[in-house]
Amino acid sequence: MAIDCEDQELLEGFLAETTELLEKLDDDLITLEKSPDDSELMNRIFRSIHTVKGASSFLGFDFLVKVTHKTEDVLNRLRKVELSLNSEIMDVVLEAVDLVKTLVADIKDGEIVERDIETVISKLIPYLSEGAGEASVLSPAASATRKEPAPAPAAEAPVTQEAALKEAAEALEEAAAAAQEPAAAKEEPAKAAPPPQPKAAAASKEPPKQPAAAKGDELADNTTVRVDVKRLDDLMNQVGELVLERNRMIQLHSDFQAGLDISGFTDDFGKLSKRLNFVTSELQMQVLKMRMLPVEKVFKKFPRIVRNLARDLGKEVDLQVFGEETELDRSVVDEIGDPLIHLIRNALDHGLETPDERLAAGKGRVGTVVLSAAHEGNQIVISIKDDGRGIDPERVSKKALDKGLVTEDQLASMGQREILELIFLPGFSTKEQTTDLSGRGVGMDVVRTNIRKLNGIIEIKNDLGHGSEFILKLPLTLAIIQSLLVEVEKEIYSIPLSSVIETLRVSTRDFHMVGGQEVLKLRDSVLPLLRLQQTFDCAHAGEDRETCYVVIVGVAEKRVGLVVSRLLGQQEVAIKSLGKFLANLPGIGGSTIMGDGRVALIVDPMGLIGGGESAGVRKSA
Repeated sequence: MAIDCEDQELLEGFLAETTELLEKLDDDLITLEKSPDDSELMNRIFRSIHTVKGASSFLGFDFLVKVTHKTEDVLNRLRKVELSLNSEIMDVVLEAVDLVKTLVADIKDGEIVERDIETVISKLIPYLSEGAGEASVLSPAASATRKEPAPAPAAEAPVTQEAALKEAAEALEEAAAAAQEPAAAKEEPAKAAPPPQPKAAAASKEPPKQPAAAKGDELADNTTVRVDVKRLDDLMNQVGELVLERNRMIQLHSDFQAGLDISGFTDDFGKLSKRLNFVTSELQMQVLKMRMLPVEKVFKKFPRIVRNLARDLGKEVDLQVFGEETELDRSVVDEIGDPLIHLIRNALDHGLETPDERLAAGKGRVGTVVLSAAHEGNQIVISIKDDGRGIDPERVSKKALDKGLVTEDQLASMGQREILELIFLPGFSTKEQTTDLSGRGVGMDVVRTNIRKLNGIIEIKNDLGHGSEFILKLPLTLAIIQSLLVEVEKEIYSIPLSSVIETLRVSTRDFHMVGGQEVLKLRDSVLPLLRLQQTFDCAHAGEDRETCYVVIVGVAEKRVGLVVSRLLGQQEVAIKSLGKFLANLPGIGGSTIMGDGRVALIVDPMGLIGGGESAGVRKSA
């Protein structure tokens, strides 16, 4: 059934505010389970559900009112200490919140889907006070004339239209909620929702379907970003500065065309260029800040995931989260969720031992998983660290050999880090029986592929018997990068500066062939070389040089020297997509347009080092 809402702006406001409230609920509820005496947290959770109920009733979403009303009643008994919080109650409340997310997602999709809400409500009713089974609120009009299942404080009085609108638009901060709700009228207008229907009839209309819990994860609106008003003011100021410089440029051009005194034209134009460069850089920074989101948007769903997994696996886990305020581009935020979920599951399933195993190893019963984020230069570093059993390199080697992923000769030449990276190979798994939860290798190749698509890298630190750590290094934004411009036989290429370790000017006589691979002896190591002229099939410019330049690039611990004709200097470039036709070119991740209008291809070091698998430097969405 399609949603018919006369005020589309009000509906969009409801969806935005409700989504924001629900996104925070999972994290708050898991925190409450650990700190049941935190009355402030309990009240915040209660108000969130109450706000959703009030706004839903005003818009006539009676199915949402039913679920949120019963959930609110259970939360009210908990906050009045009429119930003691335990895992069973929390399971039911979380299931109810999942259903609310699903129902809101249905509204967002523009269709009212008939779902089995009575199953969840029937699980909530046993935790209500006596007589609650008969007190089912089917609509705001009905709720105004019937008693609440439990003695309700003033804050639980039915809300007026004005209060509901305020809740939908502002999500009611604590002080506003306390001031608004006691003043609510004793009766809500009947037109706020359809007439009440008997409970049995409502139940018979709905087929017994399980709520699509996964749909709740899609509540976040990927088409909008909340922006601080101060950032908008700063942006407007920079646009004003840009307008002034534009006017100055027009005036200079007009004077030049009119043949007026242009003796100081060169100096004036030089000053204008510097000023334009400064203002444009500031404007760019302000726009990037507007696209930035805290990584908390991704992190806040992990406490719920860890709680559920720990119970399924029979393990006791303490999840510690740090740096959730760290900001990065929304395009990166949208892409890192799935890889992080898999790594978290991997840490619980494979990394942490059971309580008995930990005690036998001299550890505490409760395992620890630390999820952290921090800025490091122009990158964000995300770490997933556990204090479990670690990764056994011998077991990894044996499994890779048994599966035919490597040969004995290859293993003999590998260091420990290279052996650990075998878990990223497709089809690798150290587990004898695969599960739906995770697997070191079951999907780990997908994790690395997804990180590479973000032009990031993943590294492993391992301490056998004491735990392991997976470190993700990601760019802050996918739209603009610092690059090193190089010339290869009169063609210009851009190399991301984040991958450049150093540059050298060397004689071609210092190059040697070892096992069919051209190499350069660099200090105490041998550096493999890659001639970009041959890699990209550049036409020979007819110049035979005795010296050339080598740009040393690195991905994780791997190093390779890119042989180029000349170094042109560093420059900040905007990444442009090559389109579907030229997507996934080995070693090429995008393009940019130079100041003179020429197109320069952006080199993908990860694709070159990884044997042709392009990491895909992408244009930001």
